[in-house]
Amino acid sequence: MTAQPVCGADHRFVDDLTNAHQQAAEALDSGHAMDAVVWLSAHLAACQRTVHRAAAGEAATTAALNALRAADFELERVLRRVEQRHAGDALAAQLDEHRLGEVLRRALGRHSNAECDVVSRLVERLPAPDVDALMASYDDALRHAPTRPHPHAPHRGLLGALAFRVDAMRDKLMDTMDGRHVPAPRTSRESTRPGRWGSYVLGEMHK
Repeated sequence: MTAQPVCGADHRFVDDLTNAHQQAAEALDSGHAMDAVVWLSAHLAACQRTVHRAAAGEAATTAALNALRAADFELERVLRRVEQRHAGDALAAQLDEHRLGEVLRRALGRHSNAECDVVSRLVERLPAPDVDALMASYDDALRHAPTRPHPHAPHRGLLGALAFRVDAMRDKLMDTMDGRHVPAPRTSRESTRPGRWGSYVLGEMHK
């Protein structure tokens, strides 16, 4: 099983993010690589629309955020190769499935550690209401996120918000057409009313 990082912060939000990594690792362990692709694709997209934006506003997280963005891009590229390999894409037919799985595990480990660093810093620095708002925004984004990797799509600003929505709609259509099993990548918590910061994030996502 892919080792999970030990985060320095103790918060429900950390548990939520760790759950996405665990779901993906368990899918890989049970031979369901495409389920791992769904979990991680949705998780990455949701975090890029929420956690990254929060970290970008904190000077103390700049270096950690840059490391996370690099780890995200690496993981998305690997997820794209895994998707191509299991979808029967001729361009990925020559890839060794076992070796590709190991590459994915390593990329997941690096991403998990980088994300843990950023989120731990945010939980330590942001007021509790802002962390709750961030958690609510992530939950909402996860429910509407793309289910396939899009490493070359915009991830920031208005173009990132537009790509998030377009990719999510396209992925849903393709999942339906392909009859693809899509595990629900969502947390099971009672809905929380977003605060001012959370409302700002959600408003940006829905533009």
